[in-house]
Amino acid sequence: MNEAELAECHAALGVSAGVTLEELERVFMKKNFALIKGKAGAADEANPALDAQRAALRAAYEKLAEHLREKQRSAEAAEPRKRPTLTVPPMTAKATRTRPPMTPLTAPPMPDGLRDGGVPPPLILRDPADDEFALFRFDLWKVNVFVPPLLLGFVLLVNLSPLGFFLKGFHVWMHEFGHATAAWMCGFRATPLPLGWTPVEPVYSHFVYWGLLLMFVILFLAAWKERKAWALGAAIVLAGLQYYMTWRMPQLTQEFWWSAFGGVGGEFYLSTLFMMFFWMQLPEKFKWGACRYLFFFIGATAFLNIWLRWRDIYHGLEEIPFGSMINGEDDQGGDMNKLMDGFGWKKFTIRRNYLLLGYGCWAALGLMWAIFALNLNKVADRVAGKFSQAE
Repeated sequence: MNEAELAECHAALGVSAGVTLEELERVFMKKNFALIKGKAGAADEANPALDAQRAALRAAYEKLAEHLREKQRSAEAAEPRKRPTLTVPPMTAKATRTRPPMTPLTAPPMPDGLRDGGVPPPLILRDPADDEFALFRFDLWKVNVFVPPLLLGFVLLVNLSPLGFFLKGFHVWMHEFGHATAAWMCGFRATPLPLGWTPVEPVYSHFVYWGLLLMFVILFLAAWKERKAWALGAAIVLAGLQYYMTWRMPQLTQEFWWSAFGGVGGEFYLSTLFMMFFWMQLPEKFKWGACRYLFFFIGATAFLNIWLRWRDIYHGLEEIPFGSMINGEDDQGGDMNKLMDGFGWKKFTIRRNYLLLGYGCWAALGLMWAIFALNLNKVADRVAGKFSQAE
């Protein structure tokens, strides 16, 4: 191999001219694993550009490794080792033993590549995703298609059974988080309490706005580093929505969202987001492969509870829940009371709007399922991969 080819191999692997064989192998493994991770969950789809890049990297590694081995053999031939002379004390006749020669049955096996004086076979690298538990992977079509409907059916059976009583706490907290998240997105302090009450300070808070924005930025940077397309999109959308709700939304509309509509509305859209995030591959530091099952369970139990309740309310099987949990039905500060007295909604408007919201949540959940069932999510993965190659 001439000097030009040698320099080209050094540049391709990013190593210096004095690199050793051990250092070269570590650098190659690190770069190859980085390319494997660059698939962003699309390990089951062919990527010609990425395969060509990995092939070029392996070719440079094998050429440079062979050059280093040849150089090492030449050095050993030029300067043969001097074996030290050992002085063995005389042994008695009783202690003298002769070891029988090793037969093919007792000799240790030798790799095929070394029996004829050849070099060891090339190192075979495994994709780390192959060792991951199947249910925690995001690139398995069967998991994305069959697991969410099965979990939804299981949660429905649990809600209809006597065990559903123990899940009521999730419904209450989801309601309070609906008020709190709307207030946070508007830049107000809010504390969701599991007692059915969320105190909100309707005064702009720098800590709430910039703290929430910092979380979105951290999510964006982590997703950009690991090329997670769904997490990138979620961070951008949430940051843009926060800006609009804080600086552009009228004050009366802000109060409508966090004070009146956001409670029951949050039970619908927050629980739906909990379930939709099952398919979104977040950065590895979030350990989302396992945590998403818990979030889906919480979201499913809250969504099914609120959907079934408002379906019955719309058909007249139940009454609209006026009042509040703490002060009872006579509390004029309840969410439904505020919608009627403060914002002019009628009973029919309340029933219809929440029913339509429920249908919209079902449609969003079904669309998300269809995207992954038809493998349309690969488009986002390819876009993230192009950004990775461009960089």
